[in-house]
Amino acid sequence: MFAKVVSGLEVTGMRNFAAWVHGDATAARFGATPVGLPTGAGYAVGNRLVDAYLSATGRTAAEALPADSREVVDTALDRIR
Repeated sequence: MFAKVVSGLEVTGMRNFAAWVHGDATAARFGATPVGLPTGAGYAVGNRLVDAYLSATGRTAAEALPADSREVVDTALDRIR
């Protein structure tokens, strides 16, 4: 599940939000194309990425708010891999 969500990090557009964040059941319910993810997968992976970023940088969540999203993702993935 982690790798699948990470593979979609560059997908944009609100039409894709439900599938990549909420999962296939929600996507189907709202007429979007399912992508092969269970309910809540995007939230779970996002939480894991943020936790890895905070751990790697020693920042608090409040301190990390202005961080660029690319920095957060790249730092987190370096930490996880």
